[in-house]
Amino acid sequence: MKVLKRQKKCLKVKNPRLITVSRYDKRKSHDKIVMALRNLKQIYPNIIYTSIGYGEEEDNIKKLTKELSLDKQVLFLKNISFELKNALVAKSHVFVMPSITYKKSVEGFGIAYVEAAQFGVPSVGGKDGGAADAIKHNETGLICDGNNLDEIYSSIDLILKNNSYKEFGIKAKEYSLNFHWDKIIKEYLKLL
Repeated sequence: MKVLKRQKKCLKVKNPRLITVSRYDKRKSHDKIVMALRNLKQIYPNIIYTSIGYGEEEDNIKKLTKELSLDKQVLFLKNISFELKNALVAKSHVFVMPSITYKKSVEGFGIAYVEAAQFGVPSVGGKDGGAADAIKHNETGLICDGNNLDEIYSSIDLILKNNSYKEFGIKAKEYSLNFHWDKIIKEYLKLL
């Protein structure tokens, strides 16, 4: 409960708000998001990053957050309700998951980007894997090289600068309608 009270307070005073909902594994680039946050904090002193998930890299990401003195900018949550997760995504400005190919592991379709888009939240995704199927570059979000810290930083900054996330978010919400089952089935039937 203590964490949820902190999140509620942060939503009132912290701005802009970044979020990731995913497992903690190397290909999701949580470490690079945290490193980019260190520089973003210089431009956006009240920035907050909510990271929802669990996984083998969790302790490493938390350690990095502490080493970079970002404890007040990063909130880690796991085992929360579906409703709370959706509420947190809806209150965010940018969904961030610049995935990479790690060993032979690659991001699939990227449903998490579409889920964020349904709430009018644009995404920053990685060029490797399925993010490009769910994000229209320069319209509903940005695709960047998840191995390149400068690209991750620049992409997040570009969406936040001049509240550009609002326009990206409007387009993301419109684009997310293409992923409703009725449209997918019609497209599938055309292929048959």
